[in-house]
Amino acid sequence: MERIIETVLSIEELEEIKDKVGANVEIVLVGRREGKIPLNVILIKGSSEEVRKFLDRLKLARAGG
Repeated sequence: MERIIETVLSIEELEEIKDKVGANVEIVLVGRREGKIPLNVILIKGSSEEVRKFLDRLKLARAGG
């Protein structure tokens, strides 16, 4: 499964979250969107279960959990 997200987080921060949750996913910087708030365009690749596990943890991290 592949998912593309846009986030203000750096690749390093995303890798830390991936390591904490133990998700077996690949994180690739695809590009950047410039605007008021610059966003990194990130490709997340892995099995459906692993991608979901990573995205669930990412949501918690962004919510302060």
